[in-house]
Amino acid sequence: MTALVAVGAAVLRTIGLNPQRLGAESESRVPGKPTFTGMDYQLTGMGERTTRLEFATWPQVIGGMDALAVLQLQHRTQAVVPFIRLGANWLGTLQGFVVVRHLSIDEERLHPFTGIGRIVHGEAELVHVGSGAGGFTFGIM
Repeated sequence: MTALVAVGAAVLRTIGLNPQRLGAESESRVPGKPTFTGMDYQLTGMGERTTRLEFATWPQVIGGMDALAVLQLQHRTQAVVPFIRLGANWLGTLQGFVVVRHLSIDEERLHPFTGIGRIVHGEAELVHVGSGAGGFTFGIM
């Protein structure tokens, strides 16, 4: 089982809670004011930075509900956790520290015995807090 993404202790894997799509969004604040010679712009810093993470699992086949429970707990407690993109040979990139601001979970076709959907989809919005490491790579060589 290959780990792909870690949001704190919630590890999303190929077999388990599987990441389907990652999206990033940020803003740079640059207000402008017209002058007689054109526009005058002032750089006032960076705004909010967010990452959108879509995931899916088939609980009766590959599990993944444990990682989803950890993600839900982090959301409820507003825990500040590291967001790590994982790669081959124990290599990972720390994307920064995040808080799970929004969490949406959908279940399809409830299983008659467990009551859990046969397919569980979800989306989490992670807001980056603090300066973090900004793409620091670490690993075991």
